Amino acid sequence: MCLFAITSSVPFGVFMGILKSAPSVPVIFPPPGHVGSYSVKDGDDWFNVASREAGRSDPWDLIEFNFATRDPREVNWYLESYLNCTESTDGKNYSFSTGAGEIYLPPADWDPSIERSLRLIVLGALSNRATKAINFQRGSHRVSTRELMVVGNAIIDGKIRVLQSSSIRSGRAVYDSDRNVIELGRSAGRTNKSKALIVHECVHALFDLRQDTMTVGVSEGLAYVAQSIFMVQHTDDPEDRLHVDIPSGGPGGATPQEIRNAIRRDAVFQQAWKIALMIVDRKSVPASDWNLLDTAISLHPSYSSSAAHNAIFDGV
Repeated sequence: MCLFAITSSVPFGVFMGILKSAPSVPVIFPPPGHVGSYSVKDGDDWFNVASREAGRSDPWDLIEFNFATRDPREVNWYLESYLNCTESTDGKNYSFSTGAGEIYLPPADWDPSIERSLRLIVLGALSNRATKAINFQRGSHRVSTRELMVVGNAIIDGKIRVLQSSSIRSGRAVYDSDRNVIELGRSAGRTNKSKALIVHECVHALFDLRQDTMTVGVSEGLAYVAQSIFMVQHTDDPEDRLHVDIPSGGPGGATPQEIRNAIRRDAVFQQAWKIALMIVDRKSVPASDWNLLDTAISLHPSYSSSAAHNAIFDGV
């Protein structure tokens, strides 16, 4: 029971042989990052489903979002393998029918060409020369260039998607472990600081892939250290660390709470940078320094309520 069909029809049941080809690496289905689904029925095809359900004039957008391909033979393979399609109206391509399954809908601002370029931005950060210096361990949790390449492979294979989000600030990045999606703000990856932040988020993706067990605080600490190691490689002055600008107070200035929050945010960068320098110099990191980083993160306004909670890394 199912779908494809964009060619002329032949009498139903006259099969000339469905054209299909297995992809070298099948994509994850349902596709990460989808915002809903639609149960196909008799009379549906890619054109009317794309237009009516996804607001798309090009049906290939919907096909590519679901199956990451524009090869009709691979599309037929997915329809047979993932949606159990068996019916055809032209003898070459599968056709939609009631009960065949669900097609997943992309975000309204999703663009296939933009996603391809976003993937390259993240892969570029992971293959940057600075990433080669990342190699450290805390307890049973190792972060290294080789393991970050596992994240890169997951992106290439479609297990982790890279999407642009208007809710993410320009130049920023966020990993969503529930959706297995790295979200980038506009202009992400244009500066070394932005690339370092992408590496930070890829560390969280690594933990999700491995289903590591740790607290939110430990996860953030390891990610901040990797981010700092990346930036150490792009500065000639070890004192020129990642930092948060502390605003001025007084009349018309920042409130005491805003100043306090900025100081606490900066304290995380300060301690992560200290640990990063030790790692780059091939020195062992004392437990006391890791503990200081834990404390700084527990006071950070973004993590103070969650640092002690278990991070949700349930696999990709």
